[in-house]
Amino acid sequence: MTAAALTDIEALREIISVRPLGLFSDIDGTLAPIVSRPDDALVTPKCRELLGRLLDCGVRVGLITGRTAEMARRMTGLDRVVYAADHGMTLWMDGVAEMPEAVAGYVALAGAVARELAGINAAGVTVEHTGPNVAVHYRRAANEVAARVGIIEAIAASPSARSFRVREGRKLFELRPPLPINKGTALEGLVRRLGIQAILCLGDDQTDVDMFAAVARLRDEGLRGANIAVDSEEATASVRDAADYTVEGVPGIEWLLAELVRVLDAR
Repeated sequence: MTAAALTDIEALREIISVRPLGLFSDIDGTLAPIVSRPDDALVTPKCRELLGRLLDCGVRVGLITGRTAEMARRMTGLDRVVYAADHGMTLWMDGVAEMPEAVAGYVALAGAVARELAGINAAGVTVEHTGPNVAVHYRRAANEVAARVGIIEAIAASPSARSFRVREGRKLFELRPPLPINKGTALEGLVRRLGIQAILCLGDDQTDVDMFAAVARLRDEGLRGANIAVDSEEATASVRDAADYTVEGVPGIEWLLAELVRVLDAR
């Protein structure tokens, strides 16, 4: 069932009245506008300020992203949040980074994949080595169709890429280790580790569906929660279908965070 547009914070009142409340969010396309160069992406100043105020209100904030922990921290400028980076394969909490041994074994192999894909014959394609993962972006390509075909062919020809799972997102392909770790398992682990009793989950892309599915499983266990998708021209039906509500773009997330601050400050 397609999500409903969220226009009134009252729809979330029962969830946000529970403590401890957790807010889990993707970064790119959710808190930070999508830009042509991935390295230029930054969380908006308003999102940064509002997240800080939510932390002051006692909300436990986790940012679950495909970025490395170092890049995610640079993008947000926040050290009081928990980062589940590399699609949940790296955890950064209280200044300490944790990576399972099984994941660490893929970091060098991901570097080999990045080198093998570096020669993709398509203008505007960017290959990004992010810890144990590789992301191949084609948002800047003049001919996106040709770039996408070139990426698929290069991945098929890469010997090292055969050791990874390939997923397609918003004008990018991601290669990740074939391990039972994703944004959803990261969310479930953080909920238990932080003692969360109610959840708001924000996302915009295909990999965020894993988070939405995790919230649905946790609701079956009795936790309260809601999934909120960032709608855009690039949003897929599967993202909308996995969410409970939608907001329009990053400005919609800014509105939501401001409404949360307003309600929690009033308490």
